[in-house]
Amino acid sequence: MGAILVPRDYLWLYSTHIILVCLYLIMTKRLIALFLTLLSLILIILSELPNDPSFPLSVGQTVFFDTEEKALSIEYNEAPNFSCLQTNCQVSVVYFLPDGTRQTLNNVALSFSITPLETQAQGRVTRIVLPNKNGAWWERNLYIRRQVAQLDIHFLESDVDRLEGSVFSLRDSLIDRLDVRLDQFSNWRFSKALLLGQDDLWSERDTWIVRTLGLAHLFVVSGLHTGFMFVIGGVISRAFWQLSPGRVMLSGITRWHFDALIVIPLLFAYAYLTGWGEPVVRAAIMLSVYLCARMLALKLSPYHIITFALWLVLLIEPRSVLSPGLWLSFSMVYLLIGFSQNSTGILRLLMVQVMLSTASMVLILGWQDEISSVSILVNIILIPLAAFFWFPLGMISCVEVLLFNSTYLYSGLEFSLNYLVYAIEWVVFSLPLLVFESYSSAIPRILMLCLVCYWVYQSPLKRGWGVALVVWCVLFLSMIFNVPEAHFSITNKDNKLILIDKGRVALSNGWAGNDLNKLDFSWYLNKEKQKENGQNKYILSPNVLADFSPEVWLKHDIDWVLLGKEASTNMQTMLTALQVNWFIIAADETLTFYFQNDQILLRHSSCVYSFFLFKSDTCRRVEKLESVLNYMQN
Repeated sequence: MGAILVPRDYLWLYSTHIILVCLYLIMTKRLIALFLTLLSLILIILSELPNDPSFPLSVGQTVFFDTEEKALSIEYNEAPNFSCLQTNCQVSVVYFLPDGTRQTLNNVALSFSITPLETQAQGRVTRIVLPNKNGAWWERNLYIRRQVAQLDIHFLESDVDRLEGSVFSLRDSLIDRLDVRLDQFSNWRFSKALLLGQDDLWSERDTWIVRTLGLAHLFVVSGLHTGFMFVIGGVISRAFWQLSPGRVMLSGITRWHFDALIVIPLLFAYAYLTGWGEPVVRAAIMLSVYLCARMLALKLSPYHIITFALWLVLLIEPRSVLSPGLWLSFSMVYLLIGFSQNSTGILRLLMVQVMLSTASMVLILGWQDEISSVSILVNIILIPLAAFFWFPLGMISCVEVLLFNSTYLYSGLEFSLNYLVYAIEWVVFSLPLLVFESYSSAIPRILMLCLVCYWVYQSPLKRGWGVALVVWCVLFLSMIFNVPEAHFSITNKDNKLILIDKGRVALSNGWAGNDLNKLDFSWYLNKEKQKENGQNKYILSPNVLADFSPEVWLKHDIDWVLLGKEASTNMQTMLTALQVNWFIIAADETLTFYFQNDQILLRHSSCVYSFFLFKSDTCRRVEKLESVLNYMQN
C-alpha cells in the first residue's frame, strides 16, 4: 500500500521505514512476518519498475489492428527505442460504431511492424490518454489496469464491422453463443447482467430502474455472485462425497478436501467467464483461503482469513489499492461479519440487510440522486430469489445452451421473469422515492461511515438503532425537514459555470464566452420583483477574466460576478476598487437559490457545515449576496 500511495519524491522515507520494520522483525525473531514482508517488497519492486515515459504514437498516426491476435501494430521502418514494445505492453482501444455507440477493447497488445498485413483493420489515432496515478479518474483507471495508454481510433465502417464480429477468446466465443440463442428473450438482458455481469443490452431506462431500487450490486458480478457459485459448488461437492466409495473416506480424505478440489476451480472458472472482475477475484481468493484453512484444520478467525486474502490481492496486483471497489468489497465483508457473528436467525438476517443497505447508501452518496423508499424490502426479497431460483436456473440454462443448443429450461425461466420484471417496474414507478441530500464535502460521509461502524460495534444492543436513525436523517435531511425545492442553481462542472433552471441547462459561461450580456443571470432572480425594485446586475465569470479592463466593468455596471476559480491578486484588487462584489464557486460546488415567502435563500455547498465562528470568506460573501437580494425584494 505504501509503495503505491507514497509520492515518488518521498520514496526515500518509505524505504527507510521498511528497513526499520525489517530490523525490528529480526530483533524480535518474527521470521514468518519478516519473510512475508521481504516477499511483498521483492514483488512490489518487480512490478513497479520505472517505465519509459515516452510513447511511440502520436495523434494522426496510422495503426493496424489484428482481429485474430488482438494486437495493434505500428508501421515503422525500424524498431523504435521504446522499452514497452519489448515487454508486451498493453493499451486500451476506443472506437465508435456507425450509430455512435462507444466500444472499448482493453489489454490490446502493442507492437511494431515494417510491413503490416492488408487483412488487418486500418485506423487513425484521434486521441491519446496516458495513465496518471494522480490524474483524473480515467487516467487513474489506466494506471490501475496497467494500460500504457488509451487510444481513440477512427476505423472505416467496413473495419468496424470486422471488429464487432471478432472473437478474441474462448470466453468471447461462449458469450457470443449465448447471445445468439437467448437474445430472442426480452429478459435475457437482465439475466446476462446477473450471471455474467454484462449490461451491454440495457437501455437507460433499465439502468435507472436498477440503480433507483438499489439493486446495482445484484447485476454487477461481485462477491455476492461468487457466494452463489460457492453454494452451487458445495452442493456438487456434497453429492460427490456421498457417492464416493467407502475406501475414500477411510483413506483420510474428508469432505473439506472434496470442497477444496471442486469448489476452488469452479470459483476461478466463474472468474474467467466474467472477465476476471476484481470483486469476483477478491471473493474467490477469500473463499479459497477459507476452504484451504478448513482442509488443513486450521482454526482461524474470519477476520484473519479476510485480512490474509486482502494481502494476497495486493500481492498479486499492488495497484488495486487505488481501486474504490477493493475497499468497498472488503469493508462490506468486515461489516457483514461484525454484524452477523453473534446469531444467524431470520430476524438477524433482516437486520444485516438493513445494515448493508444503509452502508451502501452512505457510500453511493453523491453518485446517485434518489432511491426507492422500499429499496431495503426489495433487496430482502430479490437476493434470496436470485440466490435460490434465478441464478442457479440461469446457469443451468446456459450450460444447456452450450452443450445441447436448446433453450427449454430458459423458456420456463423467462415465463417467471416476465412477472418479476413487471412487479419491479410497478414498484419503482408507483411507490415514492427518497431524495438524497447533496454534500460537496467528504466530511459527512466519513462521519456517517464512523457511525455505521459504531452501529456494528454496538450490535445487537438497541442503542445501535439510534445511530442508524441519525444516519438516515443525515441522508434524507431535505425530505425530513421539508426544505423548499430549489428554483435554480449554479454549479461548477469541468471548470464551467452552468445555470440549471427547472432541470435544464439555461446558461453556461462555456458557450457565452466573454459576452457580458449573455452572462447576465439577473433575470432569474425573482423575475417580477427584480424589474420593479432593482437594477443590480449579476453575471457569471467570463472565460478570460483578465481580458476585461476597468472601463468594461464600469460600462456594463456590474455589481456581482460569480467566479469559477480564485482570481489573481491584481484582479481581486481591481474588482474591490471598482466595488464589484464576487465570490467563488469552485470545481464540483453548487450555489442553490430558493424562493420562499418573498425571500431568497442561498445555499452554497461548501458552507453547509460552516459554523459562525469559522466561516470562510466565500461563505461570508454568500451571506452578503443573500442580504442584498432580500433588501432589493423589500
